[in-house]
Amino acid sequence: MDVCSGDRPLALLQAGLAGLAGTDVAGLSDARVRDEVAALLVCVNQLDAVLADRLGLFDTRGLSDGDAVGTTLSWLRIYGRMSAPTASQVLRRARLLRDLPALAAAARAGLVSSEHLAAILRLVSEVGIAAVRDFDDVLAEVSSTATPAEVAAVCQRIYAYLNPDGKPPDPDEDFERRELSLRPRGSMLQVRGLLDPEAGAAVATAIDALMRPPTPGDERTAPQRRADALADLARGAIAGGALPTVGGVRPSIGILVTPQTLIGGTTPPSTADDPLTRLGVPAPPQRPWLTWLGEIPPELARRIACDGDVWRIVMDPGSGLPLDVGRTHRLVPSWLRKALNARDRTCRWPGCDAPAAWCDGHHVIPWYHGGTTEISNLVSLCRYHHVLVHEGKWTLHLDKTTGTVHVTRPDGRPYELSPSQPWTGTNRRRPHTTDPPLPNAA
Repeated sequence: MDVCSGDRPLALLQAGLAGLAGTDVAGLSDARVRDEVAALLVCVNQLDAVLADRLGLFDTRGLSDGDAVGTTLSWLRIYGRMSAPTASQVLRRARLLRDLPALAAAARAGLVSSEHLAAILRLVSEVGIAAVRDFDDVLAEVSSTATPAEVAAVCQRIYAYLNPDGKPPDPDEDFERRELSLRPRGSMLQVRGLLDPEAGAAVATAIDALMRPPTPGDERTAPQRRADALADLARGAIAGGALPTVGGVRPSIGILVTPQTLIGGTTPPSTADDPLTRLGVPAPPQRPWLTWLGEIPPELARRIACDGDVWRIVMDPGSGLPLDVGRTHRLVPSWLRKALNARDRTCRWPGCDAPAAWCDGHHVIPWYHGGTTEISNLVSLCRYHHVLVHEGKWTLHLDKTTGTVHVTRPDGRPYELSPSQPWTGTNRRRPHTTDPPLPNAA
């Protein structure tokens, strides 16, 4: 990031870090290595605190909107290239220090680490920030000299003081704590959450009915039978037809798979150029793509397809662009929506990963200006970015020959993020031409 000459402290910091990064550490003495490690640990704490100061202000002012990103959390994921859990923790620390000035001052001095703040955040989650403000000075003093475990013990004392008899049941508060997260973990989907009592009872009742007592020879554990029952519950809801449509399409489990894979053959690797193939690393075979999960083994795809409908979508292997339908359709019909989802997978705004099933089908050239409802004139846009294009004066251009999407800011500047590339196969986007070269292989 370029820093203007007036931002002297930040410019000096960046210059100093460049100097440190360029130092040949192999020749440093033992004493200097020890001293620099200790000093740099303090610097890391200070940098975290300084970042929290700016990020808290960034969050308060809603500056993510200026980069066409709906929330500060999403901005951190896109511009900071963070995972969702890491971005959440960084933002929570920023909001904590914004509310506790004494603790923030100790953090800026380099005396408080992210581990200390994590212990205090757990206390805030239990009693609320309003109650913790009364202990700001004490928490700053303790965190400046104690270990994270000792800070956690102090937080436990504060919690016990604020709740001597334990927290009385509060149905409304319990209801507000409900949550459910679905997160890919390797080839599996991790399901975690909390349900309010009524919802929890309903889910437990449905799962119990589908679990049934184990039959002779059933070697599944209770958790495994519970997982299978939840899957049966979801499949029944999808097959029953009672679920609402999403993007005009009836909910279904979708797989993108090549004909060769479906009939048991081997799909050749992608021929698209990328930095690894330029180094001689062969491209892996294209694998089937399962909605929400991503790549799956070919055997699993064939098993699912054995009892499902098969839709043929002919795609150009070079551009990844499917067939179109004519201008007779103003709204995107279901069969074209399938092709659109197959090409885009997500919102096509650079950096946005909202699933295509949640997106609107945006006409690049509006229907009322003569635009057609065909794949070469459609892109998937989440509602936030769809509004920006129509009402926020952001400009979107779709290259009809390559499927690449370019975005321009309202003031005419190109969007900083790389153009959005189409999917050229079941599991690959077209590589960015601006990808930095990889270092020489060892």
